[in-house]
Amino acid sequence: MVDRHLSTTDLPWPREQLSKTQQQFVPLLLDPATRHLPVEELAHHAGLRSSASWYMALRDAAFRSWVEQLGRPCPPPRPSVADALAGRIPIEQALTAAQQHFWRLLQDPDNRQLSRLDLCRKAGYATDHQWYESVQDPAFRAWVRSLGIKCTRMPKRAYRLDPGPIPLAEDLDAEWAQDRIDIRRITSDYPKHNNAGEYLIDFSCIQTPALKALIKWYFRARVSSWSGHTMSVALSTLKPLLLELERRYPGLDSFASLTRDMLEPVLAMTGWIDTMERYHEVTPYRRGRSAAILKAMFTYMQRHQWPEAPRQFLIYDEDFPKHSRPKPRPIPAMVMEQLLAHLEALPPYSQHLLQIMSVMGLRTVDALHLTEECLEYDASGDPRVRWYNVKMKREVRPLPVTREVETAIVAQRDLVKDVPDVHGQRYLFRTATGLYTYQRFCAHLNTLARQVPILGPDGQVFRFRPHELRHTVGTDMINNGMGLADVMTYLDHQSPEMTRNYALIYDETLKRKFKELVLSGRAVGGLALHALREQITTGDESELDWVVANLRKLSLPWGQCLHHAKAPKCPYGQNMCFTKDNGPCHKLVATPEHAPVIVATLEDLRKSRQVAEEHGWELYANDLGDQIHGMEQVLRELELPADERPKNRGGRKATNETEH
Repeated sequence: MVDRHLSTTDLPWPREQLSKTQQQFVPLLLDPATRHLPVEELAHHAGLRSSASWYMALRDAAFRSWVEQLGRPCPPPRPSVADALAGRIPIEQALTAAQQHFWRLLQDPDNRQLSRLDLCRKAGYATDHQWYESVQDPAFRAWVRSLGIKCTRMPKRAYRLDPGPIPLAEDLDAEWAQDRIDIRRITSDYPKHNNAGEYLIDFSCIQTPALKALIKWYFRARVSSWSGHTMSVALSTLKPLLLELERRYPGLDSFASLTRDMLEPVLAMTGWIDTMERYHEVTPYRRGRSAAILKAMFTYMQRHQWPEAPRQFLIYDEDFPKHSRPKPRPIPAMVMEQLLAHLEALPPYSQHLLQIMSVMGLRTVDALHLTEECLEYDASGDPRVRWYNVKMKREVRPLPVTREVETAIVAQRDLVKDVPDVHGQRYLFRTATGLYTYQRFCAHLNTLARQVPILGPDGQVFRFRPHELRHTVGTDMINNGMGLADVMTYLDHQSPEMTRNYALIYDETLKRKFKELVLSGRAVGGLALHALREQITTGDESELDWVVANLRKLSLPWGQCLHHAKAPKCPYGQNMCFTKDNGPCHKLVATPEHAPVIVATLEDLRKSRQVAEEHGWELYANDLGDQIHGMEQVLRELELPADERPKNRGGRKATNETEH
């Protein structure tokens, strides 16, 4: 037993050989005044949250022996996992609860064929975290491998990223020489609302040094045109293809030798295994995104004549799977009512953010980047909010808001008035280390949903995704008669294609109401309505789909107008169908069946313009010229193949826009 004060030189081994937790206990154990503190106090003085850390430190036999030499009694050693698995002691004495679950399941050979995630779900866990916690033990891991199951340990994070603003790197070459790069060190263009771990781009998954250097050089070349978020998403999307390429062709160190025959099975794969040997399904959407980013990388290398670039075109249009554009997901009205009824149960930051987003329909990233000066008033004294579209990188016209939003902004401004401004931008939702994060907002909403509970239409606890608030606002606007152009302006969509998706939700609502009306017998419509009712009763809704799809369309000689029936009368009139948007109006739907009428009208307009020019009627001639230009543009679009023709021209071409 030692009662004197010791120094680190008295340790039987270099301090660096100890774990981080053990190192935190060492100064307390060297000092006789703290050496014999109760376990809870000892852990507290070491800056640890619980006494469990002490018992974890004592699992090391050498550390335990040293502690006992100091005179501090230690609890009996934990029974050996190896002895339990060998049957020498009951498994309950040595295995954790999770290890016991897996031990029982793996007694059945059929369960050994399950994926990690399926095995965990069968054990009653939602994720595979418990599996990787269990195989941290060497004896349990060895037993799992003896069953013929591939088993890897979850790698420990090499370092923890600090929250808040990070200074840009002075030596970019040294920064890019690392495998793990903090994007905040190489660019100041990154959204501030994510957890620090979201800013890491990790190239360590690429094993071939030359190939890794090539990919890193490409990403470095794109820094000037990509945001930090784009870099992180691009690498994550490319990862399955790169791992599969390395697995199939271990000697591949550039793309110059890559051929179409080599690439085809990689593009067609249905699943991939990550560096921790976990299986992931490749959905058609992810396959298309991966192919698009890979094609962009190959094209960039070829355009700039990199020697490592592919020698031929390797990816074609047919490599992109056809997929339907996901529909907006508005939060059901019954769920919103429950959420707003329990608004006071949310933390203040979440309360104010929810009140703002549920009215303005902002993306979460845009709402979290509002500044303290965002609130202003128009000439009538009504509140409006200035905001910046982070995704599109542009200032947006101020949006009118309700008094409830005004109150929320003022309350949030008071809440942060004494909070340090680490970013120097006076963000409305700033914290001491940066910004209130998207992940924390999600956690607060879903914790409330579980505690209340807030139930969805299926009777289950509803899972909130903050972006659905934006979908809810857009859908409510459409359902209440606001025109597509006005909704597009309010939500600041880049094109009408996304806004038009909200009209699909309206059509579904309209279809349900119309179906209820037809089946109720209250509608009057003669034999046609009677036939429609019989079809619906037998489960045939094809005719109903046609009726609903055409309820909102105004027939015109040269097409159909999507101007909402509840909206005010179109102020432009039919003469503006081909000239409103410096070309055809985005509400005009024309199909190849309308082409003959457009051609005939075009001929008449050309004759009229000739007469106007002969008489010197310049303004009239210019107006006719604009209409002729719009009609010619529509005809050119109608002549395209169906796959290349826009949807509002009767085609199937999907937009590349990914905004919401």
